[in-house]
Amino acid sequence: MTRVVLFGVLAVLAAVPAYSQSAAASNQAVLKEYRALDQAQFKKDRATMERLMASDYSYTHSNGAVNDKAADIKETMSEDIKWTDTKSDDVKVRMYGNVAVVTGEVTLTGTAKNYVPGPRRFTEIWVKRGGRWQNVGGQTTLVPAK
Repeated sequence: MTRVVLFGVLAVLAAVPAYSQSAAASNQAVLKEYRALDQAQFKKDRATMERLMASDYSYTHSNGAVNDKAADIKETMSEDIKWTDTKSDDVKVRMYGNVAVVTGEVTLTGTAKNYVPGPRRFTEIWVKRGGRWQNVGGQTTLVPAK
């Protein structure tokens, strides 16, 4: 009986590094896609946005607008959006199986109709579907001036 328990404990301990490695790999995969989507929006890269935004995407922006995938892409591609720089800080990923919650702060520089430049906190939800990560939505909130 003692051997069975000992082997069980050893099996669990042996699995922990493998689990940690797969969790770290998932975190990195989500961060890579988050950064790719952030840059695609900044550079007006429609193809990357189409690939990384889920068909059921819904986002609540810092100005209160709620956009689905088509509306977000259309708005991003318009001449009304002229961001000149984007910078992300304090980005964290929490994994829940095939769901990832990404939080952080993004600072936008430039101009955009109906938006103010500056820092905003964000929360994004990413889901792994068909072996790839897609953003299903999120929310941004302006950071108050100090």
